[in-house]
Amino acid sequence: MKVIKAEDTRSLEPFRDRIIEGDCLEVMKGIPGESIDMILCDLPYGTTQNKWDSIIDLDLLFTEYMRIIKPHGAIVLTSSGLFTAKLMLHAPEIYKYKLIWVKSKATNFLNAKKQPLRKYEDICVFYKAQPTYNPQMSEGEAYDKGVRKDQLTGSYGDFSPRHVKSDGSRYPTDIVYFKTAESEGAVYHPTQKPVELGRYLIRTYTNPGDIVLDNACGSGSFCVAAVLEGRSFIGIEKNEDVALFKKRPVDYIDICNQRIKEAKQTFEAEQQAIS
Repeated sequence: MKVIKAEDTRSLEPFRDRIIEGDCLEVMKGIPGESIDMILCDLPYGTTQNKWDSIIDLDLLFTEYMRIIKPHGAIVLTSSGLFTAKLMLHAPEIYKYKLIWVKSKATNFLNAKKQPLRKYEDICVFYKAQPTYNPQMSEGEAYDKGVRKDQLTGSYGDFSPRHVKSDGSRYPTDIVYFKTAESEGAVYHPTQKPVELGRYLIRTYTNPGDIVLDNACGSGSFCVAAVLEGRSFIGIEKNEDVALFKKRPVDYIDICNQRIKEAKQTFEAEQQAIS
């Protein structure tokens, strides 16, 4: 994979906090090198016959990803099935791990008599060097197991005695549970991801004020999530050959902008309540 070093004077400001209509491979060429803290995207998987679901050229895509992501930025991509394998094998030098998103509702009912229903999707995580990582802790039962004895063998070396206890906080695993987008409210896109999933991932891999890019933003859920978490965003949407229910045409640029406007109002109200 060719890595392009960032030596340009392009400005990020024309892109910041905007939804841009166009081909992401062309639009991203204008983004300054090493300027993006996180890429969070629900790329087309290529699992349907819809034109909008055509897989983006991964060679060209990762060339741009590697150019614009900061040295310690995270590239987080939702995926499933063979598309997961394609992503992992396409960039093995920066692929690190995947999360499993367990959904509240299964899919694949048309094949229910021939195949299992599908209840999860993958979230692939890539980075060049250790990115920001804010583990989203959950609450469990506190415990105190006393002092652990010496451990002289093991895969990770020897351990000296130490007190093993917990106040009840639990580190996250690689399995996350979130409701589907339809459980949150209106659905504007056939593969719309839930805002709460986006918020969780953005909190994990960025800090307030960081900039998040979604280069195939659809109806804008991940951009909305960025706004609600106090981050800047860049959304890119081709907005071409798209239709929702009963082939009804939709304008995703308008939908994104309306949802983002509402998210900004929500965020501002929350900030005022805190202050």
